[in-house]
Amino acid sequence: MAAALLQEDDFPDVSEPLVNSEVLEDSGTDSAGISALGSLKSRRLYSRRWYILALYSVLAGTQGSLWNTWGPISDSAKFVFGWRNSDIALLTNWGPIAYMVLAVPFSWLMDVKGLRLTVILAGFCVFAGAGIRCLTAFSLQAGTWLMNIGQLLNGAAGPVAMAAPPALSAAWFPHEQRTTATAIGITVGAILGAGSFLIGPLIVTQKPDNVTHHHNMTGTWDEQMWMSQGNRTTDFSTAKSQIMLLMYVEFAWTALIFLLILAYFPDKPPSPPTISASKDRLAFGSGVKQLLRNGRFWLVCVSYGILNGTLSSYGGLLDVNLSPHNITQVEAGWVGFYGSIAGGVSGIFVGRFSDMLGGHFKLTILVMTVGYIGSLLWLILMLYHNIVPFNTASMYASFLLLQVCALGSEPLFFELGVESTYPTAEGVTTCVLTWVNNFFGLLLLLVMMIPRIGTDWMGWATLGSGAAVIPLMLLFRERYGRLAVDTGKRK
Repeated sequence: MAAALLQEDDFPDVSEPLVNSEVLEDSGTDSAGISALGSLKSRRLYSRRWYILALYSVLAGTQGSLWNTWGPISDSAKFVFGWRNSDIALLTNWGPIAYMVLAVPFSWLMDVKGLRLTVILAGFCVFAGAGIRCLTAFSLQAGTWLMNIGQLLNGAAGPVAMAAPPALSAAWFPHEQRTTATAIGITVGAILGAGSFLIGPLIVTQKPDNVTHHHNMTGTWDEQMWMSQGNRTTDFSTAKSQIMLLMYVEFAWTALIFLLILAYFPDKPPSPPTISASKDRLAFGSGVKQLLRNGRFWLVCVSYGILNGTLSSYGGLLDVNLSPHNITQVEAGWVGFYGSIAGGVSGIFVGRFSDMLGGHFKLTILVMTVGYIGSLLWLILMLYHNIVPFNTASMYASFLLLQVCALGSEPLFFELGVESTYPTAEGVTTCVLTWVNNFFGLLLLLVMMIPRIGTDWMGWATLGSGAAVIPLMLLFRERYGRLAVDTGKRK
């Protein structure tokens, strides 16, 4: 059905402007620019680009939602499987671990083979990962292994779920919509991923109070020992059934998304939307070498990695961080859900605003980083040190502002990195950006696995990472190479 509705490649949507009027009125445009603008007028836009972007965003959101399955229901998971905080951290860790191993292969695949094959493979990894977790219904004793394998497979799709938006926006969208499209690809995925904060705790209820965990010699939950406690058998069976119901729901959803991708997800439109989209990028090896030597890119890369990498790990363990303060997993789920929604809306708004400005990403990033630092400091002083009086409204407000600033700046980091490295392929640049992001997130989660280390330190580590962005971005000098080509200011 989707393929039938979308087979309109010979009928482009020509009602949308291809060139900003401000660019056409630029009296300073030279002869090369006039030639470029004339060439650009012959380009075509295809309305199905919004469907492609939406389908990709849903896949990215689904992958993020599965990655974040266990944090929001950590209390119930510990109750059923006998897990500790370190086990929850390991399940979350498979995302960045798989990413760091597979980022280069997926980057090559995206650059050489195109978006269709890459996205299909990512969709299959998410589908297979969700399916393997369902096998726990046949063997609870194997549950820990199956859940970890499922999380690993889902994590394998991470390079595509995180790094593809700039490549997709460059292939399908005109330059005055590129940052907006990148923002949608990133933040709609985050909004949909926020469903894990809500759906998990609504399906899987809070674990009973005053439960003593028992483990057998293999370290897994001994169901027979639990069953012997009689009056709590019903509680255990209910919690187990609810977790499996969550697994089935997520598997059915991933199957639908995978089928839609198989039905229709082309590499690119018949005609490129911009001058730069029609030009060849550097070969994969040459692009990587140029990237490694580009000092300006590394200022953007490290800034993005330490800011968003540490926060994503902190947010992925939100329930673990808030539970010592008598905040239930259901309430923590609502905090994370509203935070992701607010951050996603912020990202789209900031992306559109930046498209209208035609640049100036650096200043926007600096302003939002200051807001990030202030909101996180507010949250830390309230939750861990009682310097700021605690109340529910203040907790929500500080976390929402934190997410607004973090997710709002994320598309700008991506686009700034791509502009700084042009003509290196977008997929190569963003895979390196997100690899560094996962590296810093993994560091935080590895420390979390140290026995009895607690959680208070995570807030301060995340705050320090945000503060480090300020001097790095002050050193960065802006240059918009790809945008200059598309506006006729550069050959």
